[in-house]
Amino acid sequence: MPTNLHILSMLIQNADRTTYGINKIVVFVLAFVVFFVVGFVSWQWDGVAPEPWRLRTLVLTPLTMSLLLYVCCDQFGVYYRCQTLWESIRRFVVAYACFVVLSVMIWKFFVPFSADVGVQSLAYLLTFLGSLWLRISRFRAEKRLVEEAPTLVVGTPDHVKEFRRTLESNHVDFRNGLLVMAPEEVDSAVVRNLLIKNCVSKVVFLPEEVDSSVARCLVELCGKMGVDFYASMVVSMPAVHKTYFGVIGGTRMLVYKSTPIPYTTSWQLKKMLDWTGALALLVGTSPLWVLAAVGIKLSDRGPVFYRQKRSGLYGREFGMWKFRTMYRDADKRLDEVKAQYGNDMDGPIFKLEHDPRIFSFGRFLRKFSIDELPQLINVLKGEMSLVGPRPLPVYETEAFTSDAHRRRLSVLPGVTGYWQIAGRSNIREFEKLVELDMKYIDNWSLWLDIKLLLKTVPAVLFARGAK
Repeated sequence: MPTNLHILSMLIQNADRTTYGINKIVVFVLAFVVFFVVGFVSWQWDGVAPEPWRLRTLVLTPLTMSLLLYVCCDQFGVYYRCQTLWESIRRFVVAYACFVVLSVMIWKFFVPFSADVGVQSLAYLLTFLGSLWLRISRFRAEKRLVEEAPTLVVGTPDHVKEFRRTLESNHVDFRNGLLVMAPEEVDSAVVRNLLIKNCVSKVVFLPEEVDSSVARCLVELCGKMGVDFYASMVVSMPAVHKTYFGVIGGTRMLVYKSTPIPYTTSWQLKKMLDWTGALALLVGTSPLWVLAAVGIKLSDRGPVFYRQKRSGLYGREFGMWKFRTMYRDADKRLDEVKAQYGNDMDGPIFKLEHDPRIFSFGRFLRKFSIDELPQLINVLKGEMSLVGPRPLPVYETEAFTSDAHRRRLSVLPGVTGYWQIAGRSNIREFEKLVELDMKYIDNWSLWLDIKLLLKTVPAVLFARGAK
């Protein structure tokens, strides 16, 4: 039962993102106005002439700050409903701290004149206090709206008791008390009179061990009378699952996901980061492509690129590109090498520190991960992401011994990830690799992708864990 209530809470959180539109707009406008006034005051104090290009700066800078604050709040879950006021404040403080650090750098980059430090600090303080007041007011207003609204609960006695305990643990105190009705007492006329007499605004339905006809009666009646209908989820799901509404063929459905929810702002920004980042890296690393091609041709005459079948999203096969680092007969010798030298990894993955199939220049390419650069083509094609679990060969995923291992296939595979920055070949336990992949999936955010990309740079330059 607690799990079902937790899922209901998650569903409300996802639905409430759309109701926070006014709050988002107010914060956006507040930040814009404050920074606009700061810029204007700075001009007056410094005697800056109002030239056309400066006027554009006066508008673009506050606009940039407002957008940045919006993105930071979105990334740290500020627009989700929180169970406690402290959690709501904590999320906002973390988001605002990130905003201040990034905006200070942007201010110095965009603004061609220096504003007074005291005035800038005042702008940050006013924006923080104004936004914080909005958060606190919003939370208290929602809590008051929930607690003061007459509510009817329909369910078996045991589940109603569990529901009450859950409310108490989350500090929800219904001031007018809860109206409780047993499922066998539900009748259209009886419920109708109860809703009218007590001015009930919402009905909470606990469907465990209750006939579906009771739900149909309540839904129909609530729909006619405009009363909100809340239904606890019958399917118990782990806390890691996320819920949102989806549509298939015109039918609205409740979707449980154990991976990041698609089409959110963060998800769309990740797609943009993948495409622009891959294109920029493709152009920036072009000299290394020439170096790799020449070195491979001189080391072992044959194709420059190697294309291997890998398991992509949900196990779909795709051809992953790499610079060839092994002799041309490497695939044919795989079983022979396994039998003679064994495997440095446990589980289905094959890794060998001194693999005899790798030629000397190939070891250099692998040491600095230059052999992975062609995977930028896979990113541009949408088969991979810049950050994600590493794609494994098809024959290795077919050897998975647990269904839980396949969860790493529920997101796009990546060029880099936790495995790469944690030491790559230094990790020899397959379960540890899966654990790192689950850590990425369960805690994904756009900011996490950015951090992993930044940490990949020193890992590659210093060849950490490369074999």
